[in-house]
Amino acid sequence: MEYDVNQRAMRLLFLASLAVSAVACASAPQEPVRCAAPRLVVSDLIVGDGSLDRGFPGGVSLVDVDDDGDLDLMATGGYSPVANPTPPRYTYRANVLYLNDGAGNFAHSEQSAFTPDNPHSGSTWGDVDNDGDLDAFVGVQHGRPDVFYRNLGFGRLAREDLGDATTTRGSNFAASWVDIDGDGDLDLTSGGPTLEMPAPLLIYRNDAGNFARVTGTPLENGNSNAGAILWADFDNDGDVDLFVANSDIARQSNIAPAEYESSQLYRNDGAWLFVRTQGQAFSEAAHPAVGAAAGDIDGDGDLDVYLSQFRGPDRIFLNDGAGQFSLDPRFTGPEHEELSTAAAFGDADGDGDLDLVQVAYGEGIGFWINDGRGQFVRSDDTALASRVRHYWGAASGDIDNDGDVDFVLGSWGETAAGEYITLLRNESTPCGRPLRIELRNGYGARDPLGARVTLITRGPNGERRQLREAMGQSSMRSQSGSAFLFGMPRGERAVAAEVRWPDGRMERVTRLSSDRVNVIRAE
Repeated sequence: MEYDVNQRAMRLLFLASLAVSAVACASAPQEPVRCAAPRLVVSDLIVGDGSLDRGFPGGVSLVDVDDDGDLDLMATGGYSPVANPTPPRYTYRANVLYLNDGAGNFAHSEQSAFTPDNPHSGSTWGDVDNDGDLDAFVGVQHGRPDVFYRNLGFGRLAREDLGDATTTRGSNFAASWVDIDGDGDLDLTSGGPTLEMPAPLLIYRNDAGNFARVTGTPLENGNSNAGAILWADFDNDGDVDLFVANSDIARQSNIAPAEYESSQLYRNDGAWLFVRTQGQAFSEAAHPAVGAAAGDIDGDGDLDVYLSQFRGPDRIFLNDGAGQFSLDPRFTGPEHEELSTAAAFGDADGDGDLDLVQVAYGEGIGFWINDGRGQFVRSDDTALASRVRHYWGAASGDIDNDGDVDFVLGSWGETAAGEYITLLRNESTPCGRPLRIELRNGYGARDPLGARVTLITRGPNGERRQLREAMGQSSMRSQSGSAFLFGMPRGERAVAAEVRWPDGRMERVTRLSSDRVNVIRAE
């Protein structure tokens, strides 16, 4: 692709000026907001007699499939880990799409495209064909090709071929749509043989709707056991970088060590040039991981990382604003007997900072409350702690349209019958007012991947800046919704929203209301 150095330099200069402004505001942080302890109500997701709901739904994605303004739920079917005495070796379950009535009540979608013929893993959703609705790509394990579902409108899905992306065999736990080269269409990353033999990530370039595999780039991540693959602008330079959580399961299984056995960050230098960054704290041998989640936990204008570690306690790594990470000494998660798998950020109490739900295999739910300065205190909610399941996925989003963030958890249990999806409905006492922003690109697609919004509010103690970015995968096997749902604490008012569209174009919007969805359309 053509690459205009002068245009890039101008854009970087503009982004740098915004970063300086953010640092200036962060130098005098807001006093923490005093709120009642947030309350998440736990339940199984059961529709009708529950026969289609109990299974192995390890992957969960909250997306508006039918474009009716609420979040639907895609649960990938998976397989029974209990082997059959006769072929086929495992029992597969079909994916299930749950349609939302707008109030958080789900019904099964009658999708003939979903068949129980594969060990499905996580799904990623994005507008691949520029028709305004969201299409799905699903990772498949056991050395089989991944699958693609085109949205025909109103949530009707059809399984189709997608070039190399649906013919290349792999053992893939992870997948993510992303515009890697900034040319205005969605490319694709798949791979993540998390619990199988080490293999590289699969990178596909979108050439007019045909997905051709790209090899020989650092993005392949070597022959490794990747889990979560997160595409976001970690170094604040206006393009998306790649964070990969790698485990050391090969070494632990007495197999020859994989090429990378800790997390890696690949910096985007434009024109398909990527560099594996050096000196990252999460790349040390002590931090192998399966899952990861990204969010600005300390309000300083950059994306930090929560790491679901393969061994040892989970940790948080803080971003210096230029994509260099250091270990946060304030946070140490619990020790895990098995795998720590997934996490999801969301402002549960509406106080203007990101809280955290964290899950592991065969454990209860960890709910961590942000104190307003990026330090987390674990909730003492016994109903969450005692909810022991074999968790593999976590996604956040406002499923009942009441203005606060809820959470959905997927399970993949070692039982013949499997488990239900876990819903965490947010019943917290409001700490202020929600402010929801919805972006629509030129094709009408909601919250296009790679878009970023910084909400600026002002109160008695000064300005607060909240950063969000739309991602094709937000945690292991999962994609969160409500990308631009913000909490605006009591006494604060909205000043502006700084929008950065996926093509790098900046827009500042000052007319915002907490009484409606603020729809911002690309010019």
